[in-house]
Amino acid sequence: EHLELSSGPVVIDMGTRSCRVGFSGHHSPSAEVSTLVGYQMGSEEARSEVVIGEEALLYPDSEIMDVMHNGLIINWEAAESLWKHLLEHELRVNPEDHPLLLTEPPFSPTCSREIIAEIAFEVLGTPGLFVAPQSVLSVYTHGKISALVLDMGHAATRAVPVLEGRSIAYSSKQTDVAGRCLTWYLSTLLEDMGHTLSEGMSHVVEDIKRTCCYVTTDFQSLPPPGSHTTDIFLPDGMTLTLSKELFQCPEVLFNPPPNWGDSFVSIQETVQKSLAQLPKEIMPTVCANILLCGGSSLFKGLEKRLCHELQSHLPSGTMVEVVGSALRRHAAWTGGSILASLHNFQSCWIRQDEYYEVGPCIVHQKCF
Repeated sequence: EHLELSSGPVVIDMGTRSCRVGFSGHHSPSAEVSTLVGYQMGSEEARSEVVIGEEALLYPDSEIMDVMHNGLIINWEAAESLWKHLLEHELRVNPEDHPLLLTEPPFSPTCSREIIAEIAFEVLGTPGLFVAPQSVLSVYTHGKISALVLDMGHAATRAVPVLEGRSIAYSSKQTDVAGRCLTWYLSTLLEDMGHTLSEGMSHVVEDIKRTCCYVTTDFQSLPPPGSHTTDIFLPDGMTLTLSKELFQCPEVLFNPPPNWGDSFVSIQETVQKSLAQLPKEIMPTVCANILLCGGSSLFKGLEKRLCHELQSHLPSGTMVEVVGSALRRHAAWTGGSILASLHNFQSCWIRQDEYYEVGPCIVHQKCF
């Protein structure tokens, strides 16, 4: 039975650092907001006003909470406040008028889906809900149904194989080598040069990492191919002249320092560990469809270097193709937008009457 839609579905994609929201059928989200939630302490009655995103940092009397930690929702009250803000203030819609498709990060506990359903139906009053794995949606964005998704986010990088539209949990792997540690490492490189940036300048390090850093094909050669010097003008009038630091930072993806600990595994080893647990008959399909996704996958040269690293460690003759499309930063959101707009999908929504008849556990029956 189809859900009768009076207005278009909304897609929400949650990440550790930011979340994306927009209407299905669009190529990119309407808004991207920081996942910080601040509660301004008013009277003794407790929390009065909720402040969402980076703006929360402007209020010293706010109690600031992270919605997510290492890719998983840890504060459901804050998540509820964030989703209300996205719908009512970013999109300016009534949640009761729009079905919601929410993306689900890899390694999410089973109970998370039920809590999402409770909030969606009992608090937001949505007429329909669907929860879909981020990895599967990223594969849809690339027009495929089988691939290995390397999702490189702020807090973690995850290798998740997807076979015919279903993620394979037993061979999914994770490493802590991700955007957050690259930003920290670039800060230490700048300090070693004598540039100690104040805490309020952390966004400058992020900007340098995002706009100037690149992956070299051969880190061992001096100077590496394509290396160059870049002048960076800071808001306080200072000028930074950077050279090797620009490729030393993302080199951590391939060679994390041993003293960082066992959870910091190179991205090529993370992919290899995932591939090693797959049945041999599907290896050719997966190796030929390795998809880069997430904000930390945008470094120039990353596809070529990862492909080279994998080819040198996989059996001779293995065809490896690493793809980094223009849509990779928002791949999961875009996949959700595509899915929610398909005519054949409309019978898949969990309807409000179904939820109240069966309860939160219906999310396991209707969502893949």
